[in-house]
Amino acid sequence: MEPGLQESCHFRTDALAYANACHAAEVEVDIETGEVRILRYVALQDSGTLVNPLIVDGQVHGGIAHGIGNALLEWMGYDDAGQPVTTSFAEYLLPTAPTFPMFETQYQETPSPLNPLGAKGAGEVGTIPAAAAVISAIEDALRPYGVRITRCPVTPPLLLELIEEAKRRNP
Repeated sequence: MEPGLQESCHFRTDALAYANACHAAEVEVDIETGEVRILRYVALQDSGTLVNPLIVDGQVHGGIAHGIGNALLEWMGYDDAGQPVTTSFAEYLLPTAPTFPMFETQYQETPSPLNPLGAKGAGEVGTIPAAAAVISAIEDALRPYGVRITRCPVTPPLLLELIEEAKRRNP
């Protein structure tokens, strides 16, 4: 036997540990162009024990960027025959760094009792609430017009259409 240290451990669980989060966005909407600018984004995350906080931060920030992309940019279109019409990044828009402010993330570590590390998920917990937080902030900014958003992405042309519809309903 070669000298050295070695350790093995096996763990199996049938119960999943889910993370929790609360996200809030502050946006500015230009009612002349339909442009949405995110002014501030705050996320409170509970991913259990943060084994590597820097990696968790990257996962959360990437998840938020993905969710905001879903809310504002990423549209997958099809023609009448069911063929995709968004076949390149010229049509399928992705968020870039200038789209975002610095994300403010805070962590509450509530260890999961379902695994030895006490860890929970990290990436998906940033993605899931982001679109809802941004779209809710847009609706709040457009409250004087009575705009209700029922689909996404919330592109500038869609926003202008919704604002005009709301003005016709509530002159």
